[in-house]
Amino acid sequence: MGGLLALYAFDDLWNLSNHIYYGLTALDHRGSEKYIACTIGNGKVKCYKGSKERISKEITTPLAIAATYSNEDSDIYLGTYSTNKLEFVMIGDRYIKTMDIVGEEVASRLNSSNTSITNKVLSAFKEVLDGFKGKDIPSFVAITSKGEILAYRNGMGLTPLILGGYGFDLALISSESRAIDILGGDVRKWLRPNELLYLSKYAVKNARIDGNDIEHLCAFELLYMARHDSIVDGVSVYEFRKSLGRALARNLNANVDIVVGVPETAIPYAVGLAQAINKPFEIGFVGTGRHMRSALRMDPLQKLIAIHLKMNPVVNVLEGKKVALVDDSMVTGATMKTVSQILRYRVGVEELHVVIASPPLIRGCPYKLMPIDVKSLLAAHLDTENAVRYLEVDSLTWIKPEVMSEVTKSFNIRLCGKCFGVNFVG
Repeated sequence: MGGLLALYAFDDLWNLSNHIYYGLTALDHRGSEKYIACTIGNGKVKCYKGSKERISKEITTPLAIAATYSNEDSDIYLGTYSTNKLEFVMIGDRYIKTMDIVGEEVASRLNSSNTSITNKVLSAFKEVLDGFKGKDIPSFVAITSKGEILAYRNGMGLTPLILGGYGFDLALISSESRAIDILGGDVRKWLRPNELLYLSKYAVKNARIDGNDIEHLCAFELLYMARHDSIVDGVSVYEFRKSLGRALARNLNANVDIVVGVPETAIPYAVGLAQAINKPFEIGFVGTGRHMRSALRMDPLQKLIAIHLKMNPVVNVLEGKKVALVDDSMVTGATMKTVSQILRYRVGVEELHVVIASPPLIRGCPYKLMPIDVKSLLAAHLDTENAVRYLEVDSLTWIKPEVMSEVTKSFNIRLCGKCFGVNFVG
C-alpha cells in the first residue's frame, strides 16, 4: 500500500523540488526508503527513482506525480504508455495487473480519437474505468506529456485520496491529509470512491465512474497505515484509535500497574486503554535511528532488525511491573514474541498482558493491500491458549469484532474487515 502524491502549479514559474521532498517525507510511513517521481520535459514524461534528495532535484517543473513504497512488486503499480499524440504514466497505490489493461485501453482510445486530445484524456479514462464495473482498480495518479494530471480513488474506497490547494496557485493530491498540511495547503475535499479528478493548466474537472461497489475503507488504514495526525474521510485517526483503546477495557481481565504501547502506531490505543482502566500510561520503548515499520517488511532478517531498532526498553519504567502491552494488530506474532523475550529476560517485568486493538487476523487480504501471508498468520494456526504459550506472555486479549463495529459506527464509517474473517466491520 504505497503513498501517492501529485502536485500541479498553475504558474510555470513554480519549482516543485522542495514540495516533492517534503510531501514524500510526510508519506514515509506508507512505504519508506523507496521513491519515484514523474514529470514532463521536451514533450516526454520522465520518471526518476532513488532517494528523496535525488528525485526532488530533478523536479523543476510546475507539475509532478510521486509515490513512496517498500516493494515495487506489490506496493505500487507503475505503467508507461505511448500513443501517436501523447505519453502518460500511471502510479497506483498497489500492484494489480488489471491496470495494464486500463492503460492499454486508454491509449487505444486516444489513438483512435478524432477530437482534440486536450478534451479527450478525461473522457478516455472515464470510458475505460466505466467498463470495469465491480472490478478492483487501485487508487492512482497519472501524468501526461501534454501537462495534465489525473487522480482516481478506488471504487470501494479502500484507500483514501485527498485534494488540497495552496490558495489558487497550487493543487495538491495525496494519500493523506497531513501531507497537504505540511506543504502549507488546505484540504478541499476527500475524493469519493469511484471519483476521477482531472487537472490541466486551464481546467479542474471531475467525473463519476460507473460502479456498484459498497463503499468500505480498508480497516488497516485506520488501524495501522495512516499517521496519527491525519484525517481520513472526515475521521480523526488519533481519536478513532484512542476510542478503540478505551473499548479494549471491556475484555481486559488482568490487574496491571502500567499501560505501554508498542511504538509508534499503538500509542493512541494505549492512551485510550489507560484512561479507561485508570492506570498510568508510560513510554516503554525508545526507537533508534529512522523509524522502520516492521509489518511492511517481508524479509525475516529485515523485520527482526526493524523490531530491535524501535524496541529499546526504558528499564526503570518496566522492571518489576505488571504491564499491559498494547499493539494495533498481530500478524505473525514475531514482533510480540521478540518484545516479550526482551521484557522478560532483559528487563524483568513481573507480568506481561498483551492487548490487541483489532480482531485476530485469519485470512490474507483479497485486495493485496497488506503483505499478509496466510501461512504465517499466528491467529490462523493457534488458538488463544496456545498463542499465549508461544508468545511467552501471561494473557492475550483481542478486541471483539462486534466491539470494533460499535466504535466504527460511532464515527459513521464502514471498514472492510475480510482479513479478520468478517465481511465488513462497521
